[in-house]
Amino acid sequence: MSDVTFKHPEYVKNLPYWQKLDDVCEGEDAVKAKGEKYLPKPNAHDQSPANKSAYEAYRTRAVFYEVTGTTLNSLVGAAFATDPSFKFPPELAHLERNANGAGLSAYQLAQNGIRHLLKHYRCALYVDYPAVTPARNLAEFKQQKAYPMIHLLNAIDVINWDSMMIDNQKKLCLVVIREFTSERGADGFSKSEVEQYRVLRLEPDNEGNFIYTVQVYTKGDKGTWKGEDKKYPTDNNGDFWSYIPFTFVGAIDNSEEIKKPPLLPLANLNLAHYRDSADFQESV
Repeated sequence: MSDVTFKHPEYVKNLPYWQKLDDVCEGEDAVKAKGEKYLPKPNAHDQSPANKSAYEAYRTRAVFYEVTGTTLNSLVGAAFATDPSFKFPPELAHLERNANGAGLSAYQLAQNGIRHLLKHYRCALYVDYPAVTPARNLAEFKQQKAYPMIHLLNAIDVINWDSMMIDNQKKLCLVVIREFTSERGADGFSKSEVEQYRVLRLEPDNEGNFIYTVQVYTKGDKGTWKGEDKKYPTDNNGDFWSYIPFTFVGAIDNSEEIKKPPLLPLANLNLAHYRDSADFQESV
């Protein structure tokens, strides 16, 4: 049985680094909420209520100086000290005000992308296009409001990928994206998050040409993941895509290779200072 939740070995290897940086950049509350993950308990073998209370006091007194998060914000600000110049053709003018369909402009997506690169050394861009009949002219295109959208993805949400050689070119043939959708409760007010997986594939058709397909997997009543009907996106001319409109984004290049995040050494030093602070406060 296939498992859509399977994670790429490189993803598994780097996930702890990404999670650590997310917590450290989030700040003191996030780090302290993880308890013994970042601040080991003295006398960990002692499970008595008294020792648990002593650890809570030990953690509360510790000082976590949010230098990594401050550095991250400063570096993002430095990168955008001078406003970047964006040039769009008339058909893509919407990117200047709403690039992702949720109200973020291309400028704001670029800022978020830099933030992801500094924390994780990678992120991803995925272009989605509504399923509409091909427009015959620009006026009909605008009337349909079928604008292509650019989605910026956190490295943590791209759990699996693969590539293959097609016509002497290396192309992505599989991308698995973890997503969360919101469902409102029957009372009309409560809301819950539902996990799903979006699978982007490059598959051969009946004529041997590779075309782009999309399939969403949701969890059924029995707890198993079930794939919905595949979709076959087309471009503005009604033609199938011959590649997956997805790319990894790295600090040096846009390859699949993952490198250590640039802020990781600072985060490790930040956590070491946090542990030293706990011991110092305990001793005074």
